[in-house]
Amino acid sequence: MDQVGDRVHQHDVFISYSHQLDDGPATAFQAAVEHFGRPFYRSRDLRVFRDKTNLSASPHLWADIEKALGESAWLIVMASPRAAGSPWVRKEIRWWLEHRSSDRILIALTAGTIAWDAERGDFDWERTDCLPREEVAGAFTQEPRWVDLRWLREHKRISPRHTELVQAVAEFVAPVRERSKTELIGAHLRRQLRFRQTVTVISVVLAVLLGIAVVGVVRANEESDRAAERQLVATSRQLVAEAASIQDTQPDLARQLLVQAYRMAPTAQAHGALVASAAIPDVLPTDGSSHGVSYCPFGGLLASAADGGVTLYSTDGNRRLGLVGTEKGPATAVAFGEDCGVLAAGDAFGHVRLWSVSRADEPRLLSAARPDDGGVGGLAFIGRTLRLAVITDGAVPHVVDFEKRDAEVTDSLPGTTLSGITETIAVSPDGTLVAASYEGGKVRLMSLTDEGGLTVESTTNSPSDALAFSPDGQFLAAGGEENSTRLWDVSNPSRPRQAALLSARSSLGVASVAFSTIGRSLATGAGDGTIQLWDMSDPLRPAQGARLTGHSGTVRGLAFAPDGRTLASAASDGATRAADGSDDLNGTVRLWRVAEAERSSSRVFLPEGHMSGQPFGKDGHVLALGSPSTLWWVDGAARPYRLSTLTTFNQGGQQVSFGPDGRTLATGTPLKMWDASDPLSPRELTTTALSQGADIVLFSPDGGLVAADEDDRLGLWSTGDEPRRLALLPAAARSPAVFLDDGRSLAAVTRARDAVQVWDVSTPSEPRKAATLRTGAARPTSLAASEGTLYVGDSHGAVTAWRVRGDRAERLGSSNRHSTAVEDLAVHPGGGTAASGGTDGSVRIWDVSGPENLRESAVLDVGVGTDGMAFSPDGHTLAVSTGGATHLWEAEPSTIQQQLCAQSEPITRGQWAQYLPDRTYSPPCVEPKPTVETSA
Repeated sequence: MDQVGDRVHQHDVFISYSHQLDDGPATAFQAAVEHFGRPFYRSRDLRVFRDKTNLSASPHLWADIEKALGESAWLIVMASPRAAGSPWVRKEIRWWLEHRSSDRILIALTAGTIAWDAERGDFDWERTDCLPREEVAGAFTQEPRWVDLRWLREHKRISPRHTELVQAVAEFVAPVRERSKTELIGAHLRRQLRFRQTVTVISVVLAVLLGIAVVGVVRANEESDRAAERQLVATSRQLVAEAASIQDTQPDLARQLLVQAYRMAPTAQAHGALVASAAIPDVLPTDGSSHGVSYCPFGGLLASAADGGVTLYSTDGNRRLGLVGTEKGPATAVAFGEDCGVLAAGDAFGHVRLWSVSRADEPRLLSAARPDDGGVGGLAFIGRTLRLAVITDGAVPHVVDFEKRDAEVTDSLPGTTLSGITETIAVSPDGTLVAASYEGGKVRLMSLTDEGGLTVESTTNSPSDALAFSPDGQFLAAGGEENSTRLWDVSNPSRPRQAALLSARSSLGVASVAFSTIGRSLATGAGDGTIQLWDMSDPLRPAQGARLTGHSGTVRGLAFAPDGRTLASAASDGATRAADGSDDLNGTVRLWRVAEAERSSSRVFLPEGHMSGQPFGKDGHVLALGSPSTLWWVDGAARPYRLSTLTTFNQGGQQVSFGPDGRTLATGTPLKMWDASDPLSPRELTTTALSQGADIVLFSPDGGLVAADEDDRLGLWSTGDEPRRLALLPAAARSPAVFLDDGRSLAAVTRARDAVQVWDVSTPSEPRKAATLRTGAARPTSLAASEGTLYVGDSHGAVTAWRVRGDRAERLGSSNRHSTAVEDLAVHPGGGTAASGGTDGSVRIWDVSGPENLRESAVLDVGVGTDGMAFSPDGHTLAVSTGGATHLWEAEPSTIQQQLCAQSEPITRGQWAQYLPDRTYSPPCVEPKPTVETSA
C-alpha cells in the first residue's frame, strides 16, 4: 500500500461516519469541506469520500471501503458513543493505524465526551466515551486535533456557508491543505467579496431593476444585522436583570452573568452594573455548619467558628489562612482579643482555648480551660485583658482568667442554675458589664467584681437569643424568639430602661445582633436567613435600613469590620445528602459591603473626606483629600495607605488640587504651590501667602492657570513658584467652576445664583463674557465639562447637558433622577460616562455618549450626601467624598471583569442552558485553548 504523500490520491479525505448526525448536517459538513479546498487548488477540488455505512449494512461493502481508505490521505472520524461501538468505524480506524499514521487522523466530536490526560499522554478513558478504546488507546503521543461539532446535532438543515460551520471546517481543511486557519478563512472571505463585486457589476449592466433588487438584499442584510444587534442588547439587559435578582443567593453566578452581559453587548446598563458589582457579597465556605464570626479589632483577620473548627481568613482578598482545631466537638464560639494577637475559641464539650494568631497561618495554643461540661454557647473578652466571660449549656456564666498560669475559672453566681439557657453573652466595651440570657431568654446584667466574679445588677424581662453592647456601652441590643429586638439603655445598670423596639419581618425570631464599630448602625440576623440593618443615628428612633437576603438558614453570627464598611454574617445555608445518607449542613460566611445602614458598592473605603474636583495625580495612583490635607496611595490597593500630610492653616481643611502634570499641587488656605514629585515628602514652592484662603482651587487643562475664589469673586492666577493674580471675575461665593475648551473658557455660577456665566479666558488678563446659561427656577449647584459640552446639576435634582460655542449655548438634554439637589458632577476622561451626586445620598452613573439623551445606567448608594467627586485621569477610579469618608469604585470594565472572574467559578453548562439556551456554551471566564491544539 502506498504511503501518504507518495502519490496523488483519488480521495484527499475519508470521513468515517455512522449516522450520528442527520443526513442534512452531515451532507453540509461534507460540502463545506469540499468547498473549502478550492481557494488554493483551482485546478483540483478537494475530494471527499463519506462512508455512510451503519450497523446493519452489508459486510460485502468492506472491499469498497478499503479501496476508498487506500486512496485517501486523511481520515476524519465523526466521534460519538454510537460510532465508538460501530464495528465499521472500529475496523476503519484499525485499518488506518495499520497502514497510515495517527498524525493524519482528525476527530469531529458529534456526541459524547473527549478528555485528554496530559500526564499519561493518552485519552482519559474514564471520561472519554466517543472513541473505541481498543483501537485508539496509545495511538497518539500527544493530544490530537479535534473539533466540537455537537451543536450541529441541533440542526435538521444547515448551509455549508453557515458561520460556525465554516469556522469548524477550517480546522479540518487547514492541515489537509497545509495552510493556516486564518489564511483559509481570509481566502474564503475574499472569494465571497469577489462574488459580490461580480454580482454588482452584472446587476448594473443587466438592468436597473436588478440593481434595485440587490440594494434591497443589502438593506435586508443590514436590517438583519441590526436585528441581531438588538437581540444581543436585549439579551445583555436580561442578563443584567437576572444577575441583580440572584446576586445575594447565587453571587458566583451573578458575577458570571454580568461578565457575559458586557461581553455580548457593552451597553451603558451593563457598564453601570459592572461598576456597582462590588455590592455582590463575597461568600467564604466553612467546614460544616457555621456558628459564629469575629473580626480582629484592628483589621486584617476574620475568624469563623464551624463544625470543623475555627477558620482564619485574611481580609485582604478574603484568603483562607488556616484552620484552628478544637480537638473535640465543633467550634461553637470565637472572639479576638483587643490586640488581635490572641484568639479564643469554645467548643461543644465546654472547652475554651486561647490561641496565639500573630502568625495566622501557624496558630499556636497558649492555654486551655473547661468551665464545665456543657457546650460553650458564647464567650467575650473582658476589656483589654486576657479574661473572658463564658456561658455554657444549662449553666451559669463563668469568668475564665487566662492571665493566671492555670487559667483560673470563677463560678460567677454559685448555687444558681439558669434553666432554659439560650447560650448568649456579651461584655460592654469598657469591660465593666456582662449581659447573659437565662430562664426562657430573659437578660441578666452583672458587674465584674475585684475577685473576678459577677454580681447581679438587674434583670430585664426581655426574651433573648442574641446580645450586643453599643460601642459607647450605653445601649444593649437584645433579640429573641418574639421576632423583635429590644434596645435597652443600660447607662444605669441597676435600672435599665427600654429605649426602642425594633420589629423584624421574620417569623423565626432574631438569632444574632451586632453594632457597627462607631455605633451608627445595628444589624440583626433572623432565623429565616435575613439580615436587617438599622440606622442608629437617633437611638430612640432607629430607622429601618437595607434588608439583606442571601442566607437560607439561621444567621448565627454577625460582626462588623473595624472600619464599619463590611458586615460578616455566618449561617448554615441548607443541607446536602452525605455518603452515609445523613444531612450534611453547609456553612458559609457572607461579606456584605455597607455604608451606615445601607448597602454599598464601593470597593475601597477611606476614612477621610473633603475632596476637591482635581484630587488625583496624573497616573491616578495618588489621591489628595482630608483635613488636614493628606496624600494617599490608592493604586488598585485594597488597603490604601497614607503617604504624607500637607501643612494647612484652616482647621476645617482646605482645597487641594493636582495640576495636569501630576506633580504640581495647589492648596487654597493660603494659595500655595507645591512640588509633589515625591508624594512622601511634598515641597513648598510658594514662599509667601498670596490670599486669605480659597474654597475653590482649579487648574486649567494646560496647567497655565489656576482659578481660586475670593469671597464673591473668582481670581485667575498664573502658576509657578510665585503665582500672580491676572484677573478677577464676579461669581457666587463658594460656587462651582469648571474650565472648557482646553482652558480657553471658564464657567462659573453668577452672583445671583440664577445662571451659569461662561467667560472667554483665552487672554487671561482680559476675560470676556461669552455665553449665559439660564436654568429657570432651579439654582445651578454643580458643574462638569467634557470638550465643548457643559453639564449642570441644579437644586431640583436635574442634570442638563449644554453645547457651548462662543457666545451661544444650546440646551441638549436633561434628566431629573435625583430627589434633591445635585451637589457634585464628574465626567470620565473618555467623555462617554458621567457621575452625579446628590444630597439624597445617591451617586448616579450616566451614559452621556449622546448628550441629547442622558441615560442613567446605575445607582450607587453612599448613605449620605456627597462632598466631592472625581474620576482619575486614567479613568479607572471614581472617587466620591461624603464629608467624613471617601468611597472608591473601579470604573474600567476590563479590570472589573477580571476581578469578577477571579472571584467566581466559571458558569456551568447547566447554568448556561438555563440563561442562554439558544447560544453555544462559551463561558466568559475561561480562556479558550489555542486552535492549533484543540477547538472547543
